[in-house]
Amino acid sequence: MLILSSRKSLISFVPVLSSRFCSAQASLAEQKLLSAKPFEVIPGPRNSFQFLKLMAHPKSKYYNQPLIKMICMIREDFGDLVYFPGLLGAKPMVMTFSPEDAEKVSRYEGRYPYRRDLETFKYYRKQHRPELFKPSAGLVVEHGLAWHEFRSKVNQVMLHPRNVKMYTPILDNVACEFVEKIRAIRNESMTMPDNFLENLNEWALESIALIALDTRLNLFEGANQESKQLYELIKEMFAIGFEFDIKPSIWRYCKTPGFNKALKTFDKLTQIVFGHVGQAVERYEKSPSASEHQSILEKLLKIDRNVAEVMATDMLIAGIDTTSSTAAAALYCLATNPDKQEILRKEVKKVLPSNYAQLTEKSLASVPYMRAVIKEALRMFPIFNGIARALDKDIVLQGYRIKKGVDIMMVPTAYSDFEHTNKFIPERWLKRKTQKTCQGKDVNPFAHLPFGYGPRMCIGKRMAEMEIEILLTRLLSEFKLEWQEGDIKWSSTTINVPSSPLRFKVLDL
Repeated sequence: MLILSSRKSLISFVPVLSSRFCSAQASLAEQKLLSAKPFEVIPGPRNSFQFLKLMAHPKSKYYNQPLIKMICMIREDFGDLVYFPGLLGAKPMVMTFSPEDAEKVSRYEGRYPYRRDLETFKYYRKQHRPELFKPSAGLVVEHGLAWHEFRSKVNQVMLHPRNVKMYTPILDNVACEFVEKIRAIRNESMTMPDNFLENLNEWALESIALIALDTRLNLFEGANQESKQLYELIKEMFAIGFEFDIKPSIWRYCKTPGFNKALKTFDKLTQIVFGHVGQAVERYEKSPSASEHQSILEKLLKIDRNVAEVMATDMLIAGIDTTSSTAAAALYCLATNPDKQEILRKEVKKVLPSNYAQLTEKSLASVPYMRAVIKEALRMFPIFNGIARALDKDIVLQGYRIKKGVDIMMVPTAYSDFEHTNKFIPERWLKRKTQKTCQGKDVNPFAHLPFGYGPRMCIGKRMAEMEIEILLTRLLSEFKLEWQEGDIKWSSTTINVPSSPLRFKVLDL
């Protein structure tokens, strides 16, 4: 009886202890907020006039600098935490270069993480064409419970490994066709044309269209007018995002001719994508697939047609330039590091001993060096300049009190915080320690977030990685890559893309 009584006392004491611990933690957090330096003294331009003078004045050292270089200059001048005022209706923003800050924000963001809107998308889907995007405007636009409900629906389809791996054989067909395209477009010296990035974009669109629309666009040759138009419209989307979401713009107060033209671009793109989804519905009604062979689009349609239409649109928009630029970064890193290229080729030959063999769902189950190559390429050449979040409570970062609702832009520091940061060392990401230095695991994981983190991590991560893995497998099994140009240059719009001509030398093995 005494033992039972003691257990009951202990059980009743645990909630009290837990409550006191939580109370102490809350009290400590409150003390940190009260003792923090005020938001108003965070380094950076204090008002819109100072900001414009800093960035737009012809005599400013920031004037006309590429965005990537500008961000590095900002860190040098202001430190690891910088304040930027909002311009022309845009929200103010705090930029942090500290991985520890990113980790802290991730712990505070809660169940429904809020990230900075692409306001042009939001305006189009919520105000301009709300009738087309009910009940949901998708992951890019929605927040809170509406975002969570939509994400929960699509996670079960988009993130299931089996649903993604089933595309291996048909994506391999696309990669094989791209190999032949390369043979056709290289010149007498076996060099790719200056516009090879356009060819990579075509490959990326052809690949993601197979998943998003469950159809071939045949962009490599003989594409119809609608497929060509789809490609051009998606290219315009990134220019629109940069013009009206990144750069200062008066569209929030006055709908300019340029903004109205952008809305027409949205309309055309939506019409084509929704039309493709409609054609797929007709195909599925005539010839339904067995459940184990259903495409991602068919599975999304089982949930809801709105879900399928919105996700198909967003997959196409997000899955071209990001994927092609990542592939370009990986190809450049391999071409400029022939020893690493040869290591990867040996791994590729194990999964594809013959060029005539076809990749299967199991082929890429064990390619650790391939994955390390892609991750290291993204470390050296990040596609995104930062990840934005806004919290529903105040937080202390680097001793400053950040007000709730302020956008916090977490800038990747993987290109500066790693040992031998300018060297391409895929081995740093391998679980089996092959070197005594340069281990990725020794660095804060929040220093390198190529696909984001947490509940709002990129939902297309598995697809993008698989597309690139298949492409690299095919290219390295057929060709030796060389780079005889200077250092590759990049430009920033909504994302970072190569601005140098991609004159790879592609030699038959």
